[in-house]
Amino acid sequence: MKHRQVEAFRCVMQSGTTAQAANLMSVTQPAVSRLIADLEIYLDFKLFERTKGRLHPTPEALRFYNGVERFYIGIEELDGAAKRIREERPSDLKICATPALSTSVIPMAVKEFRESHPSVAFQIETGSFTQIALKLQTHQATLGIAHGFPDLPGMQKETLIKAAHVCAMHETNPLATREVIRPEDLEGENVLRILPEQQVNWDDTHIVLDDAGVQYNSDIGIQSSHTGYSMISENLAIGIIEPFGAGPWRANGVVTRRFEPSIVYSYTIARPEGLPSSQLVEAFIDILKDAAETFSRFTDRTRSLEQC
Repeated sequence: MKHRQVEAFRCVMQSGTTAQAANLMSVTQPAVSRLIADLEIYLDFKLFERTKGRLHPTPEALRFYNGVERFYIGIEELDGAAKRIREERPSDLKICATPALSTSVIPMAVKEFRESHPSVAFQIETGSFTQIALKLQTHQATLGIAHGFPDLPGMQKETLIKAAHVCAMHETNPLATREVIRPEDLEGENVLRILPEQQVNWDDTHIVLDDAGVQYNSDIGIQSSHTGYSMISENLAIGIIEPFGAGPWRANGVVTRRFEPSIVYSYTIARPEGLPSSQLVEAFIDILKDAAETFSRFTDRTRSLEQC
């Protein structure tokens, strides 16, 4: 298969006629017809049917065209990368993160970073742990930020921050008057169950409660912490849950308290393995770490004010 043959096919698909395709390619109409015919021989299926003097793409041609367009999109991305290099423009930072982090720590980091790097564009996607890992392994993201990733091929990792889960409840719950929540305080309460994701289990709460002999209900299971906070805002359950997603839910009656014994998780920055690092990425990681620490201190102060 030759590039010129594919180009002729694409021009016919876009213009609708071999004559217009010839104009786009600056060749004769018979030359376009010959290129299409040679491509059909190579592919071993027909690309066009001619009806009343007009070309109509076959079903096979439509499927093949999808692949051709994906190829040209890739070429256009390469052209864009080359243009940025020529113009000395920095590449986009493509970040994948869990929903809680993408609505708390990451906006703080992006705001500070843009003050010194105003021309850098960001692409920020949210997803589950497995979706983020796949993006990194296939080099579709610059950074992935989530709870500690297990050891997976194709990624290199470093710690962003270690943070303890908080006990979140509706402000009308009697436990909201306490400064610290302990396992025995959850006797008879409905406690959110955090569902595992493949080989990763983020929920040590029930181990702590079971070891303490606490009798409790757990009839709501969630994966996203924002879903958990939404259930708490409706006074449906109490959650021992990550602290970063709490902010938007405080206006809906959610309060957080320290839980003891502490259940601490590592939050991790991961990047594709084998790619050379850049000063731009390293600078953003430094700011991201500072933002995580700042957010953690702010969360502690907010929790203290709630108790006053």
